[in-house]
Amino acid sequence: MQNQNFPAYVFATVNNGQAKKVVEELKNNQNIDLVAPVTGRFDLVLRIKPTMPEQILETVNMIRKIQGIQTTQTFFGMHGFQNGNTLQSTVPFGISLFNVTTPIESVINQLKSFPGLIEAWTVPGQFDVLALWQAKNSDEIVKSAFEKFPSLTGIARSETLLSYAPFFKA
Repeated sequence: MQNQNFPAYVFATVNNGQAKKVVEELKNNQNIDLVAPVTGRFDLVLRIKPTMPEQILETVNMIRKIQGIQTTQTFFGMHGFQNGNTLQSTVPFGISLFNVTTPIESVINQLKSFPGLIEAWTVPGQFDVLALWQAKNSDEIVKSAFEKFPSLTGIARSETLLSYAPFFKA
């Protein structure tokens, strides 16, 4: 099977008081290039390096076995883009999830014009589009989520998770 270089994202919930220990363990996993503690209904968002589906499954299974991990949901980026910007751990980071009512490609094209957008992907499952982006401060992320996203054509619903101290591997 050919590697298509599509990323996989794992959204996890963690038992109370165990997040710091879980994050430290995840940072050591060579197959994970993003560990982002977040606000909202999930506690962590992880990005698995693009690789073969079997390797992604093996990595997800290793994540699920970590003591303190309660639940996981995995999303596979299928079609989308990366704008080439380097992720920076010194600025606020947001992960937005969208349900759309128009062709998904039109929403992704609209997102391309957003300042700070790092990447956006169509994902099968509960959401239609997953986007990662950064801003000068948390207020900019919140303002985009409340003021800019609803103005996009075809957005039925959006949810934005704010990250605290994201960890990126080059």
